[in-house]
Amino acid sequence: MNGDEAPTEYIPRITDAPSPAEAQTEYIPKIVLTPPPPSEFPVGNGYPASQPESVPESAPEPGARSARGSARGSARVARQAQRKLVLLSSIGEVLITLGAVMALYVVYTLWWTNVEAHKAANAEANQIQQQLAPAAPGGTPKSAFAPSEGFALMTIPAIGKDDIPVMQGVDKDKVLDKGAVGHYTTPATAMPWDPTGNFAVAAHRRTYGEPFRYINQLRTGDHVVVETTHGWFVYALDKELPQTDPTNVGTIAPIPKGGPFTEPGRYITLTTCTPEWASTYRLIWWGHLVRVDPLNGPPPAELKDANRHA
Repeated sequence: MNGDEAPTEYIPRITDAPSPAEAQTEYIPKIVLTPPPPSEFPVGNGYPASQPESVPESAPEPGARSARGSARGSARVARQAQRKLVLLSSIGEVLITLGAVMALYVVYTLWWTNVEAHKAANAEANQIQQQLAPAAPGGTPKSAFAPSEGFALMTIPAIGKDDIPVMQGVDKDKVLDKGAVGHYTTPATAMPWDPTGNFAVAAHRRTYGEPFRYINQLRTGDHVVVETTHGWFVYALDKELPQTDPTNVGTIAPIPKGGPFTEPGRYITLTTCTPEWASTYRLIWWGHLVRVDPLNGPPPAELKDANRHA
């Protein structure tokens, strides 16, 4: 080797890996990303603005999901219970209203109709009483009457019914519901003073004054007294028909069908509804005229018959 030759740089032969202290290589550490809690996600610095897909922002924790479902179920049950309560409350109000209406109807039927009917009957009886003065000598008592006009007073001592007004016709509103006894005019029936025929009448058994209440407890031989301008007409009862159809008009015929009479005479027929609180059938009593007492004489002794319902 010549002295002026440049020294040769030898590439050293590396036989061993350099020790960590001698190595000049910088090692890139292995980075494992651990996502921070949702509230700590930074914006920028290599992180997206939203949470990673592996941890959805809206995904609740298991405990929160269970609590929310339980709350929803409780709210649904509460709403159902409230709807049921409202329904039951409405039904209750309807039932209370119906009960009040029924109670008022019962009071009206059983009490108020009697009050009004007694008031109307008393007024009619007073008016008839004023007409029952004996006719002047040579005068003729009135014999024809307009519909719903009163012309007599009826007494049935055995059941405590005194001075019931008797009116022409059997109109429900104008006669029967006023607590009066109605005289049948369709078909026509006789007046008490007619020489022959059947004086047929009707009245309520219950409510509206109840003129014929207890009529079912009458007995053969009991009396009915009818006071008119023609005199006092005294009848004795002969037979009861406990039940018949309302269309059986033969019961008020001049010789009543099914009655105790077989030939023309001077009869009376009392009719009313049966059963007691219904109008399905008719109850009938038949009787015959015993005598006629003059109006200007003493009242008939039969008016003092014992009252079995006093």
